[in-house]
Amino acid sequence: MDDYDAGKKFAQNKVLELMDEVIEAYGSLYETDIHSYNKQQVNAVKFMKSWVLSGGHEDEDGNRVCVVW
Repeated sequence: MDDYDAGKKFAQNKVLELMDEVIEAYGSLYETDIHSYNKQQVNAVKFMKSWVLSGGHEDEDGNRVCVVW
């Protein structure tokens, strides 16, 4: 593995760790707070985590697609 790939893997792992921390933090807020936005934030971060883990999604032609907002 070259330096670029090692750096890329390191950065991906750090992003996933941070996402897990955010999911845990918002999840614990949701348990103690009646506001549904915390649940929405947890779901949004879980979606983005799945996006990172999958390497992104592709369209019918095999092109990588962006998150549509």
